[in-house]
Amino acid sequence: MAYKKPLPQLEVKGGTYFVTFNTYDRLELNYEARKLVLDCCLFFHEKRYFLYTGVVMSDHVHLLIKPYEKSENKY
Repeated sequence: MAYKKPLPQLEVKGGTYFVTFNTYDRLELNYEARKLVLDCCLFFHEKRYFLYTGVVMSDHVHLLIKPYEKSENKY
């Protein structure tokens, strides 16, 4: 289901977030594309957030992350 209006924003200082996003029009990604998505998610691990776990499925992604505050790291 596509949302027609902006989703509400919720930020909890020091919080851990379960994030889910899907591909445009639920397009199915091949192995190489899924690997690229995973590599992109891993790029900011321990730079902008701590990535506890994640899974890249054929048409969506699940991540469990804890964003760093700007003062906590190089970000």
